[in-house]
Amino acid sequence: MSSIRQQLVELLHEKTISGQMKNNTYTCIHADYKCVIFDSNNKSKKVIIPMDIVIEWVSALIDRGIYLEYKSRLKRDIITKTSPWSTTNHSFESHLNAILHAYNNEFLI
Repeated sequence: MSSIRQQLVELLHEKTISGQMKNNTYTCIHADYKCVIFDSNNKSKKVIIPMDIVIEWVSALIDRGIYLEYKSRLKRDIITKTSPWSTTNHSFESHLNAILHAYNNEFLI
């Protein structure tokens, strides 16, 4: 079985995922074991997220510490309580939420 890190690289690298807002998409231009980079779009500039942060979010979903139905900000508030990372690193909750939905659709459903 693949590790979460490996699954995320395969899921995201050079792919586009859907955001929760209507017609919002995020194009991943790079994903490796260290980070995920999304290209700019009409609503946001380029974003880089440490892979460890992404794994915290996915792990919280898998462990049922959070649920897809929660608002992105609530997910962030729950995850940052135990995260060793600064809350600033978790501030791209719309990107992270889109990753959660893509991961859920690919690996959990």
